Amino acid sequence: ISEFNWGHSVNAAKRDRGHSTDLTTEAYTAFYEGRKLITDADGPLSDEQFTQLLGYRDTAILAWEKAIAATVIHYINDTIGDMDSGDEYNFEAHAKHWSEMKGFALSFQFNPRSPVSDEVFAQVHTLFGTAPALPGAANFDEYRTGLLEARALLGAAYDFDNADVETW
Repeated sequence: ISEFNWGHSVNAAKRDRGHSTDLTTEAYTAFYEGRKLITDADGPLSDEQFTQLLGYRDTAILAWEKAIAATVIHYINDTIGDMDSGDEYNFEAHAKHWSEMKGFALSFQFNPRSPVSDEVFAQVHTLFGTAPALPGAANFDEYRTGLLEARALLGAAYDFDNADVETW
């Protein structure tokens, strides 16, 4: 074996499988073409080549972030599924899915060109709160509605297809 894939590349492939996205190819192609541009340059990049390289950078970063966003949406869906599980409720699964959702969503603050504005970032994290609403909690239904709102905000920010957003 000459190649290994971990982390976000695996998540990109998981989100692509059975959906309309091809985040894996978007990111790979931009990384590859950017590296090829650098390698093929005969010395320092010209202004035109540098501008082209910045385009590859922006495409790769956006594809990478879209894979993270799709993973956040996946965990929103899992968290809602846990909340809707009734007699089959599993606290450990609920806590895992919620923490994955919250943790991945924190990354949106680190890309200055993110489609998630500061306002949307703050709104999503307000809707997520600092802990999941557990069955029997007074805010359980309101919290579930908030997760759907956060999901819609992220879907709109990345212009994801609604069918993907609902099934990731």
